[in-house]
Amino acid sequence: MSWRLGFFDVGVIPGVPLATYLPDAPLDALIDPPCFCFIASDGSSIVLIDTGPDGAASAAVGMTITGDTTVLLSAGLRAWGATTDDIDLIIHTHLHYDHMQNDLAFPCARVAVQATELSWATSAAGGPYYLGVADLAEALNDRLILLDGQTELLPGLTALPNGGHTPGHQSVLFQTSARQVCVCGDIVSLQQNLTTIGPVCPDKAATAAFLKQASAAGWLMLPSHDPDLREHPWYLPGQTGG
Repeated sequence: MSWRLGFFDVGVIPGVPLATYLPDAPLDALIDPPCFCFIASDGSSIVLIDTGPDGAASAAVGMTITGDTTVLLSAGLRAWGATTDDIDLIIHTHLHYDHMQNDLAFPCARVAVQATELSWATSAAGGPYYLGVADLAEALNDRLILLDGQTELLPGLTALPNGGHTPGHQSVLFQTSARQVCVCGDIVSLQQNLTTIGPVCPDKAATAAFLKQASAAGWLMLPSHDPDLREHPWYLPGQTGG
């Protein structure tokens, strides 16, 4: 089974220290990382990887997002030729606020996440970047699919748990007509993180093991927050968040 991929902006997190991703970066260097949604189709199913932030909900708890996330989400789907009703499956790399705040806009989609991630996100140890996860899980009800390890969700589409960024983080591997493509999530935020592990991935051993696996397999790696990814041929024309 062969998958076709694209991706689009759904907002920007302004003024993040570059040292968050690259430990040797100058302390005064800043980056405006985009939040991407990745979309894929095998001709019968349409899958979305992460749903991005909600600007208003994020702002209410002090997390700034630039760009109208609702407009950007609609524009990205339209560039693919889809609507919110067309999405069959959402797969979350993890449940930080900038990856999961628009799930309920997709009424027909099942939502898949590692059970370990949901458990961590709703625990006292989860931290400030998990916003409204318990409420989301309750609202999704039986549409929520909890994964237990590596799972082939559809032919040619595999969820790969790898930790690194969060204990239940996963990447998503697609078989395309040319090669295997990995939507990395925040275990690889920038292209440079393929060779440099940053503070954003506190489990360095898990991150290094995954990067070694990916390199040996020869996967095409798509980072989660790299502004330069807007130059990629799979980037969908439309609007940018910043």
